[in-house]
Amino acid sequence: MDSQWKRFWETGLFPSLEFSLSLSFGYFLSLLFYISSRELSLVDTSDSALPILQGILTAGFGFGFVYRKYSQNLPKPLTIVLCVLILTEWVWVFRESASEFLIDYIFSFDLILVGGAVGSFVAGLYSGSLRDYRFLSFALGITLFTFHSLFDPNHGYSLKTILLILFTLLEIYLLSTFLQKSPFSLRFYKIRSKIGRHPLFAPFYRSALSLLLAYCFLHLYFQPGPKIPLILSISFSVFFGRILSLVTSIKRETKAVFLIARILLVVAFFFFIYQSYWNSFYIALCILLGGIIGFFKPNETKQKEYIFVSLEAAGYIGLSLLLYHWNIMLGIRSLLALLFVPILTLPYLRQKNITRLPKVLMFCITSLLAVIFFYPPSIRTSLPFSKNEIYDPIPFQILNLDMKTDHFIFYRSILPFPSNNFLPKKSEIEDKIVILSLKNNQSQIISYIERLSEETHPFLIFVSRNKNNPTHHINALSLLQRLSFWSFDVYYPSYMKLPVDFSSDLPKDWRIKYFHERLENASPEEAQNVLDSIIRFSGGDLRKDALTIKHSYYESYSSYASYYHELGQNKLALDAIALARKFETPKKDLLRIAYNSLKYATPEPDFIPILEDLSLEPEFQEFAWNTLVPMFESLGDWNNALKNMSNLERYYRAKNQIELANELELVKVRLYLNQENWKEAEPLILTRFKENPQSVIWERLKNELIEKKDSSRRVYVRPEMKEARIQ
Repeated sequence: MDSQWKRFWETGLFPSLEFSLSLSFGYFLSLLFYISSRELSLVDTSDSALPILQGILTAGFGFGFVYRKYSQNLPKPLTIVLCVLILTEWVWVFRESASEFLIDYIFSFDLILVGGAVGSFVAGLYSGSLRDYRFLSFALGITLFTFHSLFDPNHGYSLKTILLILFTLLEIYLLSTFLQKSPFSLRFYKIRSKIGRHPLFAPFYRSALSLLLAYCFLHLYFQPGPKIPLILSISFSVFFGRILSLVTSIKRETKAVFLIARILLVVAFFFFIYQSYWNSFYIALCILLGGIIGFFKPNETKQKEYIFVSLEAAGYIGLSLLLYHWNIMLGIRSLLALLFVPILTLPYLRQKNITRLPKVLMFCITSLLAVIFFYPPSIRTSLPFSKNEIYDPIPFQILNLDMKTDHFIFYRSILPFPSNNFLPKKSEIEDKIVILSLKNNQSQIISYIERLSEETHPFLIFVSRNKNNPTHHINALSLLQRLSFWSFDVYYPSYMKLPVDFSSDLPKDWRIKYFHERLENASPEEAQNVLDSIIRFSGGDLRKDALTIKHSYYESYSSYASYYHELGQNKLALDAIALARKFETPKKDLLRIAYNSLKYATPEPDFIPILEDLSLEPEFQEFAWNTLVPMFESLGDWNNALKNMSNLERYYRAKNQIELANELELVKVRLYLNQENWKEAEPLILTRFKENPQSVIWERLKNELIEKKDSSRRVYVRPEMKEARIQ
């Protein structure tokens, strides 16, 4: 029984468990990188915290990888300590960590650093042990993940769940190192093939590996975006290339394999050198190079070989970037591209067992390919950066909060104050009230609110009741206290005393209730009508209160205009000015903002009232009339167009700018003629012609006036249609 069980353990169960462990590692590590890249997009990269975390993760993984790669066994004391640390991390992640990584990053960054260092070190230990059997199953796990991602790209898993699974796998790996493996069982970890033993094939592995590493770096540089096709093609080709190297019939065909390897390497070099068509060729390039690496991987590789691989990859990368950024003549660039050839062929040319003719032939072919087909990527594709500002103005000046002080910190708030693009860190919110919004990243904000509530930190959430841009209600708000104001709500935690109320400038007692009933759910247009009606038909205190409230609305929307103008969002600034002018006539500072915004905005009919306000201020009259004239002409409003032309003409004559006034007068006369307005056109043309009898322009206009008047007097009689008679 013992021998049968031992044989079953050594030949069946243990290798199957090792296969499952490596497969799971490949899948969940790929999933971790995929999900973490999405989570890290919400992290503030402007401070030093993220680079420190990335540096510790990289250093921990690299140290673990190198240590395990060149050591036979792990010391038992070190393994026991790592087991305890990984188990402690698992318990902390399960019981204490938030559902969102971003929240732990903000509030528990020190623990994240310690856990990341330990976890990356153990992951490096495991990666350093990936040889042959484990490597194949690990690569298959990556392949399965990439196939899965093609059909389900969303992957609705939390980072917390993935970390728990990975810590469990790391714990299993560490415990497995205590198991004694017999020599028979160890054979499952060593895949030895005739291809791998033959030194003649080692140059193909080295050249393909350096070329693939260089391309992967250049791919990240030139083509940012999803990398699923890249990962899939590499992992899939490496896996099946390694499997193919074990086929017995292929081992016997050494000459044919050597010839095919040379052809595949030259074709892969062609795909690499033709860089302007990487968008079309990169999957074929990755499959060819991955297949060569998997098929020709030597059974034993010396450490210095990987140093040469790193130097060759650096040569490919440096030369590619140099030729991409250096704007030189096409002929010189093609000659410099010849430097790629010795990097590729050097391992092949150094082989003593190969005759001279094949070496010369391969060198000449690759040189021709480099000279003829090299062309760097013409365009570096990248995702355009766009800053989406939240435009949801509310009359916040009706509140008793002085938000211009340093007692507040904002995150994507709907209030017109500088906001953080990332959730504020723990050190930033000390002794401050956090102002939040629910427009973006709601799941992260909910977790953030939960952590703030645990620490009894004050915060406010402003939610607009804008009918055109509603905020979706979430259940987390039901646990908070709510105050309802005019067109917006304020949520706050129960441990805060009443944090906000109506401003002391507003009416009290029954009068505030009177206005509250009419303005609670009113849009800006509805609020304007309500307040204008009260001012028109009421007297005494109600009329005075309505004027005060209108001023609060005006000041609120003016603040939005100033805020968006400072951000360079001219369209939003003008929209805010359009709201503010509904409640009061714009003051000089607001008109200046309108003037500066209109200079960089496309004219729209909605801006006509703002331009008319500008035309009443002497400083902006010329700009306003010059803008209004073509707008009215495009709308077919000829009366207003002529009116603004006359105003502009008088303005030029008053400023002694006679040439501009005369040009505008000609335009006005032309408009009169097109409208057949002889009453206005005739005296003006005749007067100017008498003043300038030698003027060709006024003579032509006079003749045109006579012709059009004569043609308008002619009577055209349409012949009556005769009745058709039925024959």
